[in-house]
Amino acid sequence: MPTERQLRLLNMLQRAEAPVPGQALAEALGVTRQVVVHEIALLRAAGEPIYATPKGYWLNRASSARETVLAVSHTPEQTKDELYTLVDHGVRVLDVRVEHAIYGEIVGQLLITSRRDVDVFLEKVRSERAALLSSLTGGLHYHRVQFDREDQLAEACEALRKAGIQVMTDGSSAADAP
Repeated sequence: MPTERQLRLLNMLQRAEAPVPGQALAEALGVTRQVVVHEIALLRAAGEPIYATPKGYWLNRASSARETVLAVSHTPEQTKDELYTLVDHGVRVLDVRVEHAIYGEIVGQLLITSRRDVDVFLEKVRSERAALLSSLTGGLHYHRVQFDREDQLAEACEALRKAGIQVMTDGSSAADAP
């Protein structure tokens, strides 16, 4: 049974239109950010679909949105084109995953929904001199994505193919499509 503070935290996340920074949650609850991290961990352990993203915490509310995983392969220089293409077609990029020979699956939460999100993400990669996860696998990576209509995903995959980016979904390769 969630505590009163956990219920308040869930309520704030349910009402939020976008990810909420941990510091903002802490201030609203009158606690430290570390307390929020602890409460979020307890809620996640209890099965609440709360994601930690670079922009804050996000509650994955049930919606009519569909979700799938795309397998994508491209050069680091094509990352901006890849992400712009997806969001331009109404596809939300929830995370990035790679399969590492030693560590297994490595996941990074993204929640990219707009060109601005892409720009912020890529600027952070640049300013932190961080390597993309796909650099561990020669460009091959996976994105868990959300979309409202099948045509959005199909058109995004076709546009990626035209841009020279290999993409596969549901076992079929959009890159091999006629």
